[in-house]
Amino acid sequence: MEMRGSSKWNKTALTAASVALVGLSLSACGSNNGDSSGPAASGGSASTGSAEPVVIKVAKGTGGYPYIEGLSDINKDKYMTELEKAAGVDLDVELIPHADFDQKLQLIFAGGNLPDLIETKGINTSQVEPAVAAGALLPLNDLIDRYAPNMKKALTEEEWKFGTISKDGVIYGIPTLEAAPHGFVSFIRKDWLDKLGLPVPQTLDEYVTTLRAFRDNDPNGNGKADEIPYTARKEFKSGDIFFGAFGVNPDGWTLADGKLTPNQILPQMKDALAFYKMLYDEKLFDAEAFVQEGKDWDAKIRGKNVVGFWQHSATEAELWASETKKNVPEAVVVPVAAPVGPDGKSGGLIRSTIADKAWVIPKTAKNPEAILKFLDFFFTEEGKKFTTYGIEGDNYTVSGDSIEYKSPSTADEIQEEMARQEWYQFTGQNYLTNEEFMKNKPNNELVVQALEISAKEGVVNDGAGMPALPTLQSRPELGFKGLWLEFAAKVITGKESIDNFDKFVADWKSRGGEKLIEEATAWYNASH
Repeated sequence: MEMRGSSKWNKTALTAASVALVGLSLSACGSNNGDSSGPAASGGSASTGSAEPVVIKVAKGTGGYPYIEGLSDINKDKYMTELEKAAGVDLDVELIPHADFDQKLQLIFAGGNLPDLIETKGINTSQVEPAVAAGALLPLNDLIDRYAPNMKKALTEEEWKFGTISKDGVIYGIPTLEAAPHGFVSFIRKDWLDKLGLPVPQTLDEYVTTLRAFRDNDPNGNGKADEIPYTARKEFKSGDIFFGAFGVNPDGWTLADGKLTPNQILPQMKDALAFYKMLYDEKLFDAEAFVQEGKDWDAKIRGKNVVGFWQHSATEAELWASETKKNVPEAVVVPVAAPVGPDGKSGGLIRSTIADKAWVIPKTAKNPEAILKFLDFFFTEEGKKFTTYGIEGDNYTVSGDSIEYKSPSTADEIQEEMARQEWYQFTGQNYLTNEEFMKNKPNNELVVQALEISAKEGVVNDGAGMPALPTLQSRPELGFKGLWLEFAAKVITGKESIDNFDKFVADWKSRGGEKLIEEATAWYNASH
């Protein structure tokens, strides 16, 4: 496992996955139960009163941020040094590669020498749920009450019950917060539209017309038929927007006829798959979408000047525009509304202000109270100032009561800003909720526009916050990345007929799907 940094704990942490539950059970024995005593923290420092700051060993994903992944040693980065100084801690961070995050995280949990603080995608994921079941993670309710007062009051009672951080009333995870429950948006090459004399598309039919024009009329002007009208990454990452037009984003759930049912088996999914097959057959959808990683997808858009339409985070609108223009000077990238389907539905899956990310603390952590104080720092004014504005004298200056922010002007500077404002924000309110910053930041129009678009669209997910259900844990192939993804790929690429959809649904139900729907419905009825 390749990780950046100067720490050593990962060398013993990454043992064979076959000893996972044994290691977790041993870790849980005789360790802190989360009922630490001591005065409540007032925020601003994680110091426990000792002369030296507490060392906190952290496992954190790179998030795919180029600035982070380009560092030779994350622990020597200027922002890490400033964060440690401001929060009063000594962070020992190991980076988990973004492309292999799930696999590497599973190996970390399999090890016998866990770090003190671990970034996950939620306690209801297959990598973390076994640790919860084995009693290897620290219950955080009492610790939050005593050492994280700013954090506690920042989240509502309902948010603390969200399935990614809580189970059966016990909080095991500290969430990362989103600025809005739906943060993805569509992007299009406006210069291509203008060159071909096309308006911004809105309906499904209009999008198909636009994509066909991108395919046939050489909008990149190189004389080759190399345009890829619409692209995505494997597992339909950044590529489910047309499912949204049919109201069946594949990782969502819908309450249908009194039963909480996964979108992957709803009747509308058959129509959605037929639509994607049409896109694929007409070479409007990237032929490599089912296998390509993020770096290849990214290169096609920003560097190779061959992609006309894609989806990604609304917060990165400015970056998409500037980086594409850096490589293709004539490029004009703008956010646009998602295609509207026959029933008026559009957009990606509406999730929650609780992001699909949660920090967990193993019971073996030596100073859990200091860890909670550290995380609470991000909810303080000092913490918000650091993640939003950065380092005084470097990213901003102070004049009287005013902050004069040095807004980035190059693509590399924007990447650095994004890493500070997003990657370094372990938790706390998203910087996009800072009205003063957003109002005064130059060249911010595209981000504001993208957020406004995403706020007006999106498909409701009735399964938002659902915990890891027993049947899905024992039969993970019932999740959308299992049987459905295999079937969908075959249908879209012509290896299986769409007419077999009903057979697929029956097979899915017979393999435990019926039981899964029963469990999901029981959870929904009990929690709504």
